Amino acid sequence: MAKKKDEVPEDINKELESPKFGKPKSLTNSGYVLDINEKDKKVDLQLYESVQGTSIIEGLNLSKDVKLNDLEKGVVCEFKLNEMKAKLSKKTVDYLAEQGINLTEIIQYELAEIKITDENA
Repeated sequence: MAKKKDEVPEDINKELESPKFGKPKSLTNSGYVLDINEKDKKVDLQLYESVQGTSIIEGLNLSKDVKLNDLEKGVVCEFKLNEMKAKLSKKTVDYLAEQGINLTEIIQYELAEIKITDENA
């Protein structure tokens, strides 16, 4: 049975809140915009091919090249995504395992480019 703790140690909390991401890897995928959060400048996407085991990515950051006005819900698009990974330290991985959480890295995505492919749009 995992040992649950109420407070996360400060050094582990800092690593989880401010991960050190490596160089971005570029991915191309098709899908459509599910939702646009104009206030936070974030989007939710439904992808036709899954990435990291999911086909829905929520709260995606936009690169400076993507404008909110370029986005339209429900229109089929080709997305270029930047995938950034931050490996977690052995200490953090072990602590999370004690809490019943299997996590070895944090993955963040950014929407780098969008191209509308739906001819009916």
